[in-house]
Amino acid sequence: MIIIFDILEMLNLSSRGIYYVMFERILVPYDNSVNSKRALNKAFALASLTKSTITLVHVIEYHDAMAKVVEPYKETMINHVKKFFNTIEKDASKRDIKIDDKILYGNPGEELIDFMKKKKFDLVIMGKRGVTKITGPSLGSVSNALVQYSKIPVLIII
Repeated sequence: MIIIFDILEMLNLSSRGIYYVMFERILVPYDNSVNSKRALNKAFALASLTKSTITLVHVIEYHDAMAKVVEPYKETMINHVKKFFNTIEKDASKRDIKIDDKILYGNPGEELIDFMKKKKFDLVIMGKRGVTKITGPSLGSVSNALVQYSKIPVLIII
């Protein structure tokens, strides 16, 4: 299922008692791109309303063909991800929002789908595309994969 709309509109409706949805566990795939930052802000807004826990997930793209190139930099990449996760966690703490984080390795679409199957999330909130420079109305490959294979609602932030 795919949901595309402005979550703030939903929050305004909810505050007037017109519409209410309870989400306890929200997954936010996060790559530090502008779109993932937008998605995280919407997740914060929803989590504040519903007292949800947000799980941030970053996937370090990794496959056998890249092993020799990536391996020497793996620790540097992990530290970089932990640095922006720490900043997000401090911000969440100030807002009284509970955050978990996870770093995965492999194909981002496949790893996120596998992670979603293992954990019980109620909602995925993500940007329409990640760090690539491609623009336009279409979804990125990771967003598209989650929309195609998710068994839970996916909120795409445009």
